[in-house]
Amino acid sequence: MKIRMKSKTIAPAALLLGIVLFCAPQAGLSARDRFVPPDVTSASEIPYPVEVLASGLVTLALNISVAGQPPDVQVLRDIPGLTSLTSSIVKGWKFSPGKLDGNAAPSTITVEVVFNPGDSLNQSMKIAPVAPTPPPFPAGYLPPEVSVGSFALYQPNSVGVGAVVLDVTIDKYGAIKKTDVIRDVPSLTPEAIAAVKRWTINPATFNGKAIISKLVVAYVFRSPTMTTR
Repeated sequence: MKIRMKSKTIAPAALLLGIVLFCAPQAGLSARDRFVPPDVTSASEIPYPVEVLASGLVTLALNISVAGQPPDVQVLRDIPGLTSLTSSIVKGWKFSPGKLDGNAAPSTITVEVVFNPGDSLNQSMKIAPVAPTPPPFPAGYLPPEVSVGSFALYQPNSVGVGAVVLDVTIDKYGAIKKTDVIRDVPSLTPEAIAAVKRWTINPATFNGKAIISKLVVAYVFRSPTMTTR
């Protein structure tokens, strides 16, 4: 009788301990990796209109749906004569939605488009404050934010023009860990990568905690033979 009573007492306690040990690491993992930000999968050319003399940074926030409809585009930084064209083109790019708790969810991704002057010996770039917009998706997520940027050097022997589009992975400390080329201009892509690695970026956060995220950066090059200001 004593042996049976002891067995009945220990079994539920052992079962409870096993459940706690099994669930504890999974709960920690879920809390740490609940949200995975969206990503760009393909991108097309962005022309640099000959009649537009301005250069600088156009910043767009794209709200990506789960169903794959064209994203809703919000303008965070504007260059008159370039923003509308950029928005209409970027809206046709392909993106994969973010994941919340393992499931695809509406999510926001930031696209930074640098209209790079042909004469870029002065590589410093003015970063204007972002315009007020509705909060990004999902609730609690803040995308990475550029605080310092730079133009890319246009190589003297290059004849290339057009858009280099980069898929940039940013760690939870704001460091650029990886740059994948989505759209390539062979003579200009290395300079675009070198330039974006000089940027200073505040990391993305989810519910107040820094997380790994993605940032889309496009450098749109024009020929040095075109007059710029």
